[in-house]
Amino acid sequence: MQPWWPRIIVKPKVRLTRPRFGMPTRPPDIVIFGLMFVVVLFVLGGNIYTLVRSPPAIASGSGGTPILIAPGIDTQLGLEGVVASVIIFVGTIGLGLVYYGSKYVFQPGYATRLILLGIILAGVSFLIFSYLWSVKVGYF
Repeated sequence: MQPWWPRIIVKPKVRLTRPRFGMPTRPPDIVIFGLMFVVVLFVLGGNIYTLVRSPPAIASGSGGTPILIAPGIDTQLGLEGVVASVIIFVGTIGLGLVYYGSKYVFQPGYATRLILLGIILAGVSFLIFSYLWSVKVGYF
């Protein structure tokens, strides 16, 4: 049977199907870990207290000098929670580097550098956190 159009026009033999749009069953593990990590840093930094109490970000002392750390453990400035979260993050990165460096058994130079950097980061964050706590309690 001859089609009614000319032979130079070729009818394509294409089967079109409906596209399927499906959502993934769950988000990737790294996304879940990142969100949980940010939530834990937010809570450990004391930022929930800052949100509930809504204190000023920076207070001023008797001579008008800015106070970045409020004295006393019953008060907290807005900046203190952010600083505490950053210090906890740096310490966690240091501990993660120590763990990550322990996997390189057959590359001892690289493993030593990673472990040493991790110990330094974790130690410095511990010292800074201890200093901030002593300022808050009133030792300095």
